[in-house]
Amino acid sequence: MFDGNDVPPSDAALIRRTAAGESSAFDILVRRHQAAVRRFTRELAGDPAQAEDALLETFLAAWRGSARRRDDSVSVLTWLLTLARQALTRQNLGRQPAVQAAENTPLRELAQAAGWGRSGLAAESTGRQALETAFAALNPADREILVLRDLEGLAEEEAAAVIGTSEAVVRARLHRARLRLLAKLREGGSDGG
Repeated sequence: MFDGNDVPPSDAALIRRTAAGESSAFDILVRRHQAAVRRFTRELAGDPAQAEDALLETFLAAWRGSARRRDDSVSVLTWLLTLARQALTRQNLGRQPAVQAAENTPLRELAQAAGWGRSGLAAESTGRQALETAFAALNPADREILVLRDLEGLAEEEAAAVIGTSEAVVRARLHRARLRLLAKLREGGSDGG
């Protein structure tokens, strides 16, 4: 452990200590990343119980997999979010978030729905409740990319690692998701596509 005067251990050090069977190191790791993993599972799961199951499965997989984790170039948070995504996929019987259908909408149509070229969007969509309602109305794939990039602040390469795709796909999905979020804000968060 460490006291208040010491520098907190790095995630890599905590993983090594966890792999050696030190449960207190794993406790620190869980406390450090639990909120981010919970946000991710909560936004992508169908219900709160499913989100909590995925959260527990994620940390159980991390405990079990700590000795096999070799790639220190991938952050521990990225690794945990990847485990969380895998847990959610298993819960949904192997179905991935519906990405392909969501990507077929032409960008011009998305931009028009988002109100590009119009003034007053900020006035139309102020307030946390409006944002939460619009966010909840998005499809799971859009919520996933927005959580990874905009809420958790993962870099493109980290988000790509979690999703299992390229950075170019992450950029395209993020752009489309942001447009859809703006469109939902304009229409009051209703489920229009």
